[in-house]
Amino acid sequence: MSSQYKVCPLFWADRGSDRRLVNMEALEELLNEGWQILRVDTMPPTELRDNAVAATNVYILEREANDD
Repeated sequence: MSSQYKVCPLFWADRGSDRRLVNMEALEELLNEGWQILRVDTMPPTELRDNAVAATNVYILEREANDD
């Protein structure tokens, strides 16, 4: 059998007056579909002229491919 891989970034974003965790629902859905976390990497924060972007966690997911 071969494996399939997906990448899912998870990060905070400003939505007006509040902050929201982006891609949390997508990651949860993938995990519920049988994907497993193979590795988690962190991209450091980036500083831009007018604002700062928070660090991003990048989830590398794996699942066995159906070779039917």
